[in-house]
Amino acid sequence: MTPLRIALVAEDYYPQLGGVPEHVHHLAGELERLGHRATIVTSHMRMHGHVDPPYVRRVGQSLVIYANGGVARVTVGWRLTSQLEALFRAERFDIVHVHGGLNPTLGIVAPRAAWRAGIPVVATFHTWFPRSVGLRILRKPLQRMLDRHAATIAVSNVARDAMSRYLTARWEIIPNGVDTTFFRPGLAAGESRGRSERRAPKLLWLGRIEPRNDLGTVLAAMPRILERHPAARLTVVGDGPWRSRLERAARRLRLGPSVHFAGYANGDRPAYYRSSDLYLCPTTRASFGVTLLEAMACGTPLVVSDIPAFRDLAGQAQAVFAPPGDPAAWGDAVNALIDDTARRDVMMSEGRKVAERHAWPAVAQRVLAVYRRVTG
Repeated sequence: MTPLRIALVAEDYYPQLGGVPEHVHHLAGELERLGHRATIVTSHMRMHGHVDPPYVRRVGQSLVIYANGGVARVTVGWRLTSQLEALFRAERFDIVHVHGGLNPTLGIVAPRAAWRAGIPVVATFHTWFPRSVGLRILRKPLQRMLDRHAATIAVSNVARDAMSRYLTARWEIIPNGVDTTFFRPGLAAGESRGRSERRAPKLLWLGRIEPRNDLGTVLAAMPRILERHPAARLTVVGDGPWRSRLERAARRLRLGPSVHFAGYANGDRPAYYRSSDLYLCPTTRASFGVTLLEAMACGTPLVVSDIPAFRDLAGQAQAVFAPPGDPAAWGDAVNALIDDTARRDVMMSEGRKVAERHAWPAVAQRVLAVYRRVTG
């Protein structure tokens, strides 16, 4: 088959961490492995020593805003559509694949630039939201834009359902993937992390420190966890504008050495998962759950928020579900799972099976099939 030249457009990319940067990065790598040329198109942001690989192009300037319970990014700049059109023509792309379909800013201007250059547009929708004033007000012009897309993908049923309240399209569900060779169990055959009652149970929270990821609920649950398991230790991996506020909350709760804020991490995330007995994800809003996949790929049992996206991804055999924002329920759920070594052993093996079904080679082939269809 003829190799394709593909532009993967994303408002968020490294050094920003999150589900979209992970998705775009690994999809690009898998497409390259399959013999295609993938270029990531994103915006300029504060890099703090980060150096881009040669396949990344940046336009405009990224601004951080507060939206949908957390931080988001929009790109600003002069003549962005013209800049993108020139880039798309110069690189002679066969496909422009927008991640964050119809989102400001690149989700709007990149399709327009592609159409000017005569290039078909595929869009992937990564977000869930309870309602959207913007989509309600701008429904008609956005529907006209969506009608021009060659294909529309949602990463989950809940992401599709959120958009379907306002817009119609021929939605295809293609989930996020996980690198099952990078995220993998680190224990020898027959060794079990299920014996944590004999030592200090190690708990992990990992993500961007922002309201929708709700670290506060886990911190508030820690006194209840420590009552039953005084040696338990929580490691907080991640950074964000709310970090200092949550560190103060930990001090007010007198958690002391029971909680450690480890800061930003990227390449060493598998080691954090593998060294933990439980991964805790109290997120209140999500369309998928990339960190759940990463933890399951590493064989780490889960306690997660009882929200539709997490129910879809991790069934009852792979996770314990706790009501969002309820510290007492979270404390009880964590304590029960620490005590239930048999259930943790089952979750370790069943979770790995879920991760293997989402391995990037299989996910990328599904995306590539869409590209082949829209390019004829």
